[in-house]
Amino acid sequence: MKNLTLSNITAISRTTTVFRLGLALAWVIPNFLHAQGQMPTGTIAGSGSSPYVYSLTFSDAAGATSPIGSVWYAWIPGFFYLPGTPTSASAPAGWTATVSGASVQFVANSPANDITAGQSLSGFGYQASFSTTQLAAAANSGLSVAYSGGLFSDAGQTFNVQSAPVPEPSSGTLLLSGAMAVLWFFRRSKLQTD
Repeated sequence: MKNLTLSNITAISRTTTVFRLGLALAWVIPNFLHAQGQMPTGTIAGSGSSPYVYSLTFSDAAGATSPIGSVWYAWIPGFFYLPGTPTSASAPAGWTATVSGASVQFVANSPANDITAGQSLSGFGYQASFSTTQLAAAANSGLSVAYSGGLFSDAGQTFNVQSAPVPEPSSGTLLLSGAMAVLWFFRRSKLQTD
């Protein structure tokens, strides 16, 4: 068995220190990077018939360290994702909306109108000739970029705008449907036995 010398103990100590430092960095860096900047999410709902009306809501997560000052919807650098060009766009008070090819730019008029951490803002929208089915079928149609100030004010955060959840039928409707099915079944069996 090898004797432990001072140089062996020093080498083991250095190795342990480097290993511990590596573990600490592996835990700290992703958590630090994740908590930086804006953390955008968005939902979209469509209605009507041509022209179809689309309503958007954007949010910045509670853990975000930067507000959202602009969103380029259905766009990432070099790619436009809507299945056609919108005919018009609208924004809530304090924001402007601009149709840009097959995408829409939404920009806050001042930092006072930014979407801050933990907040949501609705009232964004556009009209288009493409249907909700065509929008859903278009690859990457929700892919968008949010910036902390105006467009290109920082590197931006890419996110995907999701379809707004469709409300589920109420319990009463489900109960009524089930009761009607049971009545139909019993009535049918009674008629067959008579």
